[in-house]
Amino acid sequence: MLGAMEIFKYLPASKKAENSNCKACGCPTCMMFSLKLSKGQITIDKCPHTPLELVEKVSEAVKIQQKTVEFGGKKFGGEKVMFRHEKTFINPTGFFASIDVSEPDYLEKYIRIRNFEIEVIGRAFKFDGIYIKNSENLPIDNFISQVRNDGFIPLQESDLGLFQTFEITSIAETSKLIEKLTNVRYEAVVNRNETYSDPILTFVNAQNPLDICAIGSSLVCKYSSVIVFDCVDEAVVSSLVTLRLNIFTDPELPLKVDSKVYEFNNPNENSLVFLTTNFALTYFAVANELSQLKRSSYLVVTPSEGMSVLTAWSAEKITAQIASKIVRESKVLETIKNKKLIIPGYLADLQEELQEELPEWEVIIGTKEAYQIPAAVREYNW
Repeated sequence: MLGAMEIFKYLPASKKAENSNCKACGCPTCMMFSLKLSKGQITIDKCPHTPLELVEKVSEAVKIQQKTVEFGGKKFGGEKVMFRHEKTFINPTGFFASIDVSEPDYLEKYIRIRNFEIEVIGRAFKFDGIYIKNSENLPIDNFISQVRNDGFIPLQESDLGLFQTFEITSIAETSKLIEKLTNVRYEAVVNRNETYSDPILTFVNAQNPLDICAIGSSLVCKYSSVIVFDCVDEAVVSSLVTLRLNIFTDPELPLKVDSKVYEFNNPNENSLVFLTTNFALTYFAVANELSQLKRSSYLVVTPSEGMSVLTAWSAEKITAQIASKIVRESKVLETIKNKKLIIPGYLADLQEELQEELPEWEVIIGTKEAYQIPAAVREYNW
């Protein structure tokens, strides 16, 4: 939609002409009408003095740039920008696995897909759906029900009319395909050409895992709303899930995990207790080291607005009061006998204050870098 000031310049009040602020639209002023129209709270026909040029501009501005398709509670398409830094990309690319139900071993492939799951930034990810191939005249109602019950979206050939569909079989075709998809996005978003407003679905029929990874990476960035993989490789999909998570996030917001106490290696009353912030990269760096330790541990993650340790300390987003509060309120940590709280080395200045807040705990200054944790645990026998 056009901005309020851009709308206002076409109205009588901006030119101090006849019918300025006439209230015929129900608004006290032309400026208020402009504000409401820019927010979609009023229609342009409410003003009887709107020039034809503005009517045409508003009609163009309200055209859908890319339609949104919704399946199983998930949305695909609906994008409004060419580049994520312009605003943000909205609906993550859907990852679907293709299953040919005419093949005798299709259930074995489905079970493999169903069992695949990875965790990234504290969230579990699986395939979004199953593309059911060659289902004509086959009794697959039970299979479709099973797919739905397992939390996947069943996509059939009859659903393809909702998308603009493309196919790629080799990495050599990637450049030309990306050029096509870019042109489609440009027509839809910039030129608002409704012919190209349907979301894009791409069949990736390559078989080499490295080729699939390269092709899939390109399609996540430019500009496939759904990708259907014929060949399923868990390592490739894991990489693409991580890429997708980075592409479909608001670039103005930091990546962060939930603030809570995390467990590693079946902790008990003698486990180690570490502390860090909720910045995703910091969490995963520490979590990776703790998961490799021979000892079990807890990790206290503070609500630090997605900032790294040093940044959070500088901005006072991690303080002795904030850290001690989450430790005291954790029911899990009440069972700890060896009450030693290991804080990042960058928080050394908080040790005394944190010790006063938690007199029943021994606050220990740990390492500055996550990779140093295993050696420190061995050396100091915490």
